[in-house]
Amino acid sequence: MGLKIIMAVCLLPTLVIMFAGLYWEGRQKGNVLMGVTLWPGAADEAEVQDIVRRFRKEMIILLWTGLLLFALTCIPKWDSLVLSGQMLWIIYVIIVFFIPLAKGNRRLKTLKRERMAVSGGEDAAETESHRERVYVDLKAAAEPRPKPFLKLSLAGLAVSLIPIIGELCWGKDSFYGWWAEGMLLLMFLMGILCFGLQYWFWHLSTDVISFQSEVNIQLARVRQYQWSRFWSVMLWCNTLFLFVMWYAMHQVRQGIILILAGTGLYGVASVAAGCIAEINIRKVYRKYEKETALTVEEDDHWIYGIFYYNKNDRRFMVNKRVGIGTTINMAKTSGKVVMGIIVAGTLGLLLWAAGFMLVEEFVPISLTLEDRALVSGQYHEEYRLELSEISEAELLEELPSMSKRVGTGMESILKGSFMAEGFVSCKVCVRRLEPPFVKVLTNDGMTYYLNDEDPEATRQVFEELQKALEHPR
Repeated sequence: MGLKIIMAVCLLPTLVIMFAGLYWEGRQKGNVLMGVTLWPGAADEAEVQDIVRRFRKEMIILLWTGLLLFALTCIPKWDSLVLSGQMLWIIYVIIVFFIPLAKGNRRLKTLKRERMAVSGGEDAAETESHRERVYVDLKAAAEPRPKPFLKLSLAGLAVSLIPIIGELCWGKDSFYGWWAEGMLLLMFLMGILCFGLQYWFWHLSTDVISFQSEVNIQLARVRQYQWSRFWSVMLWCNTLFLFVMWYAMHQVRQGIILILAGTGLYGVASVAAGCIAEINIRKVYRKYEKETALTVEEDDHWIYGIFYYNKNDRRFMVNKRVGIGTTINMAKTSGKVVMGIIVAGTLGLLLWAAGFMLVEEFVPISLTLEDRALVSGQYHEEYRLELSEISEAELLEELPSMSKRVGTGMESILKGSFMAEGFVSCKVCVRRLEPPFVKVLTNDGMTYYLNDEDPEATRQVFEELQKALEHPR
């Protein structure tokens, strides 16, 4: 039950974020609605309002469906089935909320073609004249590019080195062993990524959405400022999380709780900072709405309003029509490669995690005595203890209380490095619901807890081990 509560706290915000982020697309943004450039008077038409209502209704249905499906993933009693189902649920959530948006985009485009066909004349001619036109504001392009929050971000990177240096110099008693340095280094690289994205926003090209250069410059500055602040906030959140992890790694009892709490707060701060940035940008866009009359007709280049495909555009990344941030120009070879890597990496990681947990849960554990060695394994050999290394063995009907350091800790299986009660470091490979368990002490002071899938096989191996230890060759 504890695992299910933790996963609910960590994963359900993904559902809310996806819903809230795309539900906003039912509101007009500048002269664009659901990725479609609107024609004069479109917002007041009953057909357009009906499309918006259908979009919002479908989004709400999917929200409740997502909640129901998550509840269904919590029904199985096996942790691996719960976690695997939730990995697939994440894939579902990432994809499914774009379906109402794609349908709304298609309906709007169809309605727009009907309106243009009926009106003809000047409106159609004007729309066609803008279709392949590219505007460049030379004054805005020549404007000096400030770098807001540069010193603050560099300070965040410098401070984030403290936990890494501290762990390397004084972290020998870390609860997680050598994994500690690896996790801290990974989080430091995340900080560098935040700085890199912030640097990219400093050099982002200016969108031409008005015939007035001052308006283009002002909107570009606002966008640059807001998103630079967002990545600076993210960098500092990452730095604070580094310190939380560093402290938690040296806490036996509260370590996991601290890391989970820090992860949750990190996620909440990320969402809040992103929403604040986008809300502030949209406020400024609405302020200049009358001055942003220049709208390039690009509907044909936006697939469902989500994917940008324009062979005549040399830019690798462009501002999104739907959602926040930027997206890749899929017409470029580099864009296809990067998008393929992102999609394949995300799906591959989630599917691999689901498959790995199923293997961990259902592949049998074995314990054998062979060639004067005690061998424990699952789908490969986990531990091989030569009899000469073993100082003592004991058969237990119950495992002591223990906390995972590195490895697998499910309801039915424990495998990896653990800390047993009394702060005793130990290595484990057991089916925790299938006693007995063989406790082995080695000459170097390490403790092992091992067993076989079959309780009778465990007892037989223990008896053979006892005889071998009593009568060494």
